[in-house]
Amino acid sequence: MKPIISSILALLVFLSVSNEIISQEDLLGYKEVQLTQTNADNRYASYNHKGEDIIFESNRDGRWQIYIMDINGTHQKPLFKSSSNDRRPSWHPYKDIVIFESDRSGTWEIYTYDFENNSVKKMRIPIKGDKRYARFAPNGVQVVFCHEAYAGVTDIYMCSNKGKRTKRIVNNKHLNIGPHFNRRGDYIIYHSNRNTQGESNIIYSRSIITDDRNRLTYFKDHSEYPNWSNIRSTRIVYSAKVDDMIHPEIFIMRSNGTRKIQVTYNDVPDILPSWSPNDINLLITGYRDGYEQICKILLKEPLNPENRALDQK
Repeated sequence: MKPIISSILALLVFLSVSNEIISQEDLLGYKEVQLTQTNADNRYASYNHKGEDIIFESNRDGRWQIYIMDINGTHQKPLFKSSSNDRRPSWHPYKDIVIFESDRSGTWEIYTYDFENNSVKKMRIPIKGDKRYARFAPNGVQVVFCHEAYAGVTDIYMCSNKGKRTKRIVNNKHLNIGPHFNRRGDYIIYHSNRNTQGESNIIYSRSIITDDRNRLTYFKDHSEYPNWSNIRSTRIVYSAKVDDMIHPEIFIMRSNGTRKIQVTYNDVPDILPSWSPNDINLLITGYRDGYEQICKILLKEPLNPENRALDQK
């Protein structure tokens, strides 16, 4: 490792002498590919189960709509068009079905879009109030989502994909956001402002069988939107502001909250990470050229050789 570090230092000296400026951050993190380049915001990107398509939301048409593109960012088009705001899409674990939220009924409700028959269907969940951040369980039979009980309080519920057998699994009179199942479907992760006096968010895991709860990030940090890796759920990717950071960056940690490693070093907001099906790439929402854009992070191409340890886990 020492010869590699020496080579990097030598490169820095050479570029400095050549009047070319390169910062330490340019040699950290992983290679990034920007997939969207619009004068509008693009967010919440995720791969389908085959890794062939990417779904995301964009307000490029004046309201939030769901778009689809291929894995290189080409052929971007609306999945369907509506006069409402359609947001936060994510994929079924093994079918070409997308779950999302929409305000078309006057409140935020959960809907699905089926590629097979090009149909949109409302999930009839017998709870009044806004429902958001929906995701399928790994078995495709259950769904987890957030329900706004009242202003400043969001509970997490689980139900069948037909909207039946509703069960509240997180209820603590705080904001609990962004639930995501592990591969076995017996735990969820989410972020919450519980125990921080509402000043920041912390990532928790919770068993849906025993109700055991574990805190995975520090009280002093602001960490959000965790996403479990796909293959064995051994890693969690998330966004966080740590120490003196002004903007959030992307981090990866083990599923027990240890070995936290920083992935991006952009000094602009990087948020909403999700894994590729084989866990070798990430999709993130990054602030680029004045707008939020979808970017792909190539975890097999570290800019800093010392980060190769992450690829071997």
